[in-house]
Amino acid sequence: GVVDFKETRQKIRSLEASLSDKANLNNVVQLMEFINSSNKANAQVIHAAMHALHRVFSRFLTNGDLDQPNDPSSATAKVTLWLLGQFANYVKRLRQLLSDDEPGLQVPALKILMTLVKTQSEHTNKMANDQLQPIVFAMVWNKNLSAPLHKEWMEKYVNAYDDVRYHFYRHTADIMTKTAEKNEKKKEEIRRLAHNVFSMVEGITSMPTESSELDEFYIELPEIKKYMALKNKGGNGDDMEEEDEDALLLGDSGLISDEEEEEVNNKGKVSKKKDRKKTPVLQLDHHKRVFQSCWIALLKLPLTEEIYKKTLLILHKRILPHLREPRFLMDFLTDSYNVGGSVSLLALNGLFILITEYNLDYPDFYRKLYTLLDRDVMHVKYRSRFFRLLDIFLSSTLLPANLIAAFIKRLARLSLTAPPAASVIIIPFIYNLLRRHPICMKLIHKNDAVGEKEDPYNFDEQNPYETKALDSSLWELQTLSQHYYSNVSTLAKMFSEKFLKPKYNLEDFMDHTYSTFFKTEIERKRKKEPAMAFEQPGSCEWTI
Repeated sequence: GVVDFKETRQKIRSLEASLSDKANLNNVVQLMEFINSSNKANAQVIHAAMHALHRVFSRFLTNGDLDQPNDPSSATAKVTLWLLGQFANYVKRLRQLLSDDEPGLQVPALKILMTLVKTQSEHTNKMANDQLQPIVFAMVWNKNLSAPLHKEWMEKYVNAYDDVRYHFYRHTADIMTKTAEKNEKKKEEIRRLAHNVFSMVEGITSMPTESSELDEFYIELPEIKKYMALKNKGGNGDDMEEEDEDALLLGDSGLISDEEEEEVNNKGKVSKKKDRKKTPVLQLDHHKRVFQSCWIALLKLPLTEEIYKKTLLILHKRILPHLREPRFLMDFLTDSYNVGGSVSLLALNGLFILITEYNLDYPDFYRKLYTLLDRDVMHVKYRSRFFRLLDIFLSSTLLPANLIAAFIKRLARLSLTAPPAASVIIIPFIYNLLRRHPICMKLIHKNDAVGEKEDPYNFDEQNPYETKALDSSLWELQTLSQHYYSNVSTLAKMFSEKFLKPKYNLEDFMDHTYSTFFKTEIERKRKKEPAMAFEQPGSCEWTI
């Protein structure tokens, strides 16, 4: 009860106070017993003990009581090593609490862990990666990643500081790569890892695009202080004097990346090539490198369709601009394109950017695009997005006429079974294609094919160049002019008139649905009453 907790809290406070005297170091063990309590009712006790131990260990850290001893056999060294063991147990317990059922314990556990990383790093002038990596590990594998914990982790640390984000990407990429290599985890565990990592990386909006944007650091190591001082003087941090750079030999910084660690030779000096460089966390290229490693490792994991779709939706604006080598995404996009359905539609955008902006070769692009045009496309919620993209892909007047004719015929054939909302996009779409590629106008003027039986066009042919579309005619549009819905039939009739309009603005036709059509019909003012009017039936009286 409340009384018991008050007594326990008082005991925790007196144990904490007693630890200002080194003669009472054993009292750490008693405090550890409180934090190790597994009774659900003891959340308040655990909360009080974890904060008390934080204050105790922070003092030990800053006083140097947890520094590695030079002579491990001395009496003081034995005490220090024992204390280090207690400290290791403490942070291990805090990491366990990150997946506790109670967010009220998860969040303070994270705050304390991250504060300890800062305290330790600034005390040793070296990034405490041995403390940060296990925190990242506990977060990405977390079985109970609650909303408050996720919010704290992202808003206060990963998305707030350049150095934390850099190390988060680095450690996360490493964790995912090793998991995939070992192949020891169950499928659902790997799914959880992918889900957790994606929920974090999709929320990172602070990724820099210029070196000057590297300006928020959680841990103020000497080289970062120098960099920031230069920046604040009006420099960009790139003008560090040579002796400063010499003082920043990467091997001493604790910010060294794995690749560079291998280049450090036995003397602890860095090869001549590297010794004029700032630490990785101060270099935009290294931020891009870890960003890319993390995303590529994530996209190699088995992903749910939801993650596939979400990734493809943010790919264009949030991923591609930060990659060192966008071609690394080619495999992922090609795989996505082969998934079929709406996943393929979303992959289109990314592939198109790689082809047009990064000059990547994708010889089967139009053939793939053609096979994506099926009856399902007419019904998916990404339909408008697909038609916007299709319009861009077919905009070049240099595309061969037989390719364009195949797309026109396929669209026309699909319009016969498409919902009205899709048909009203297809009709102006075909009109624009005919205006853009006049050679295809022969499809309208030909009257040989008046139905599917006489039509030389082969709908089932997967290769658009082999469909014989140019030998066909657009009898489908004639059929649409008899459509039951007047919006469709009126639009289709324009093909029997002169082509006076330069082109249609497709946006006017994009976002229609059954419900918008229904609303229009219901709200339309009628000139006269319908031909048949029904009277309200009166009561029925049966006579037997």
